[in-house]
Amino acid sequence: MKTLFASAAILLVAAMTHAEEAPAPAATLPEGLKWQTNWDDPPIGDPEHAIKGGTLRDAISSYPKTFRVIGPNSNEMWANWRRNYTEFSGLVGRHPNTDNYIPALAVEWAITDDNKSVYYRLDPTATWSDGKPITADDFVFGYQTALNPGILDPFVNQYTGDVLESVEKIDTHTIKVTGRQPSWRVLEDLGIFPLPAHVMKIEPGWEVATNYHVPVTAGPYTIGESKEGESVTLVRNPNWWGYKNKYYAGLYNADKIVVRVVPEDDRVYDFFKRGELDFIQVNRARRWATEMDIDIFKRGYAARKMLFTDTPDGMSGIGMNLNTPILKNKDFRKALQYMFNFEELNTQLMFNAYFRKVSAFDGTEFANPDLKPYGFDPRKAREHLQKAGFTQRGADGILVNKAGQRASVTLMTGGKSLEAHLNIVQNTYKKAGIELKIQSLEGATYFEKIREKASEAFMLSMTGGFYPEPFQYFNSTQAKEPQTNNFFAFSNPRADELIDIYRFDMDKQKRLDAMHELDAMIQDEAFYIPFWNAPFIRFAYYRWIEFPADYFPKRTESYLDYPTYWINEQKKADIEAAMKENRVLAADPVIEVDPHGVKPK
Repeated sequence: MKTLFASAAILLVAAMTHAEEAPAPAATLPEGLKWQTNWDDPPIGDPEHAIKGGTLRDAISSYPKTFRVIGPNSNEMWANWRRNYTEFSGLVGRHPNTDNYIPALAVEWAITDDNKSVYYRLDPTATWSDGKPITADDFVFGYQTALNPGILDPFVNQYTGDVLESVEKIDTHTIKVTGRQPSWRVLEDLGIFPLPAHVMKIEPGWEVATNYHVPVTAGPYTIGESKEGESVTLVRNPNWWGYKNKYYAGLYNADKIVVRVVPEDDRVYDFFKRGELDFIQVNRARRWATEMDIDIFKRGYAARKMLFTDTPDGMSGIGMNLNTPILKNKDFRKALQYMFNFEELNTQLMFNAYFRKVSAFDGTEFANPDLKPYGFDPRKAREHLQKAGFTQRGADGILVNKAGQRASVTLMTGGKSLEAHLNIVQNTYKKAGIELKIQSLEGATYFEKIREKASEAFMLSMTGGFYPEPFQYFNSTQAKEPQTNNFFAFSNPRADELIDIYRFDMDKQKRLDAMHELDAMIQDEAFYIPFWNAPFIRFAYYRWIEFPADYFPKRTESYLDYPTYWINEQKKADIEAAMKENRVLAADPVIEVDPHGVKPK
């Protein structure tokens, strides 16, 4: 068992600073700027009742490929933990209950009349995890690094260069960010993340030397001990600058978070039942309906909640790599669409709790309201298979074409949590003469493979934002490059035009029309089979974990998004004593909760 600490061979050293270079002349601050801020919204957490302290035990399905905040593999499964607990890189945030912009690393901002630039005044109390101040230099350095091809992250290079024209230092705590052209969502587009200029240098081999170096970050936690293949421990900074911001008071309460590697979802629940994990999100409908009537809930040691939320919904389903010879055939892709039987899955495995997804932009106004699911239709599937040339059945029942090619495709997954669902899909396809082979990989390896476009078909589950980001998923410039999020290798000139209208046109109706057309195109091209969604999150926890009255904010998609909870150590001691004595406590009978009033009627 190897314990990973900061390596002596790292290339991030204080002697290699941008500060040693001749500083560029500072830009000037124009007169007449209209500075804005927002301190009027309510706190996100519950600073009145939240308790700091304790250790939270959680799980992840695979050990991180890297601790780096940028570069190869920095967008894999650990990225959710990193962004929510250590990185904290936003200039402004969006309040998850009101949707208003709120101060983060910037306490004020001013948008120019042409909607092309934003001036930001940084929080002068903000510091890096090593205690050094976060200044304008760090944002300029972050911008320069994002453009540097040496980071080996072509999507970041491309996106930054396409969107941003410059990031300029006005003074120590003021920056100006200018876009390539005017933006209708200027605070979204003209955000920029800082990087610690005092310790970071990009040069050949940096990505290997720093792979498991503990990064200097702006967030409330840093990485403590990490045991390769087993766990990563996050340690809270009690003096984190963000606690002075009213919107982050009452959040990030646990002193330590031990994130344990548990590869299979079944084992996560086993660990929870044994009291080795404090908190789990329950995604399986069958488990929620049939496996939760156990002693830890009946005896009052643990509780479970179904919290209704209202969030944009990212893509979730089966994606297809259009570089794959058989998947280049649109008729074959359409046959796969028509043989996907959502109703059977929902009835047999999900207790009719879910709704079929249709759009690539679900939960936003940019989803095309006229789209209808393909629906289960074996007759239409057969017609498309014939058009694709698959007209004869082989000895094993799988269709072949005149060249002897089998109607066969491999589906890559990042675990076995949907194994029962995929077995049904596999059997349904087989009846139509389609072979669906399932390849299950460890989670981080799987995600690396699909970003490298080294798969045929693949399971896809992405989070959604307030505004969709079609450029990273569907733009042609990302189609052939490895390490990008155009997993599908989709390239279409008209799609590029529509994406640019959405990104840059100031006319809202034109943006809506463009996205609705793009949504229809994505459905017609049939390289994405949408799965299902539900307007809630389900979670279980030991009752020494306590929550605000609304549990999580309205816009919560995952319990990692907003750590509003805290650990009551006295209650933990009492419950653990009751468990040891096999003593029954009063159970929590309330399961469904709708504090935000968003439950579908």
